[in-house]
Amino acid sequence: TTSPMPIMPPPIPKEFLVLLLTVSASAKYSSLFDCPRIDPPPMAENVSELHPAHVSIVMAAGDSITAAFAARGTLLEARDISWSIGVGSKDQITLPWLLAQYSQKVEGMSTKAKLPKGVTHLPHGDYHDGTDHLNVAESEGAVHDNSLVEQWGLLSSHLKKYDDLDSRWKVLTIWMTANDVCGKCDGPLSEQYLAEWGGGTEQFIANITSMTKRVYINLISTLDLSRVAYLQRQQAYCKFEHQHLLNECGCIDKGNATQLAQMDENVHTMNTELHKIAAKWQQKFADQGRSDVAIEVQPFQEGLGDTLDFEFLSDLDCFHPSHHAHQSLAIGLWNSMLCTDDRAHRCGSLFSKDMKPVCPDTNSRFYTGPDVVPVIPPAVSGTTYSGSPSAAVAPNTDDDGIFG
Repeated sequence: TTSPMPIMPPPIPKEFLVLLLTVSASAKYSSLFDCPRIDPPPMAENVSELHPAHVSIVMAAGDSITAAFAARGTLLEARDISWSIGVGSKDQITLPWLLAQYSQKVEGMSTKAKLPKGVTHLPHGDYHDGTDHLNVAESEGAVHDNSLVEQWGLLSSHLKKYDDLDSRWKVLTIWMTANDVCGKCDGPLSEQYLAEWGGGTEQFIANITSMTKRVYINLISTLDLSRVAYLQRQQAYCKFEHQHLLNECGCIDKGNATQLAQMDENVHTMNTELHKIAAKWQQKFADQGRSDVAIEVQPFQEGLGDTLDFEFLSDLDCFHPSHHAHQSLAIGLWNSMLCTDDRAHRCGSLFSKDMKPVCPDTNSRFYTGPDVVPVIPPAVSGTTYSGSPSAAVAPNTDDDGIFG
């Protein structure tokens, strides 16, 4: 099987490097968190009672998105603000920061921005001792490059450093789809390719639930990636970058409307597979009498794309999520975890810029029920974004760039 094109940083011409290094995020942050303090409930005895106040360890596996490459508009991985695993702050919300507003102790977060480690060997070895902690995401990570195998090795070795591991409630977030789908633009995914991707994800689940107890696992489904292409092509700087300088994510750079629609369809196929994996493991845990573990697809992005604007993309490469996007992703995940009544309609809140975090009360719990596939809202159902795909994305016929 031909390997998909990597999502993470391609070679950059030297004459362009200085320009890229000088670009940085300059927008002022403002906090969207205004929730009141609450009294925490008694410690959960099983996962169905899990409240944010109970979580004391966070973990994440993934690719350059979770490594937060270019989030601040530089060549650094801004791991300290990574949406699902960065330490975060009031003005740059992350999932661990939200948890820390309710839990007395949260550990495992990545705490410092770093250059990708071993750029010429990515995704392998992109881990920074002393600051990454339980963020084992690697730039260019892909299931088909055995990244989840390597990341499990990192995670299992570092988990052993934490006291009272089995008795503490842990949240693990896994998002590794983009690099496995980026180059898949000319036809549907083969059954073998999909099975290999799903099998790698399932092995990671088997590993973590065999090693330790009290784990809540988030599987993250993916938005319609064609929206990234649409946004890139609206900005002259971004369009020039991706026509002549960069070669990121296959047809997002240079694909025509048909190829972009096919990529979105393949994203939907992989999202569907995630739901099947979650349902399968929910049944396994039930059969095993495991009331200490849960696995849920968090579908806050699923089938969407047109709710996002250019602020979602990094100033550096107009491709990776910006610091704004990392905050939105963190809030989307948080809200999805706390959405218990109407998951089919995402509790009435579509993933979008500047959405606010849900404020839990003492009786709130993370969702631990059956897998729910979300309904795609009529405004976006059947479209890649506002308008038809063929109208919205002009075919890009200039494939003669440096990396074309």
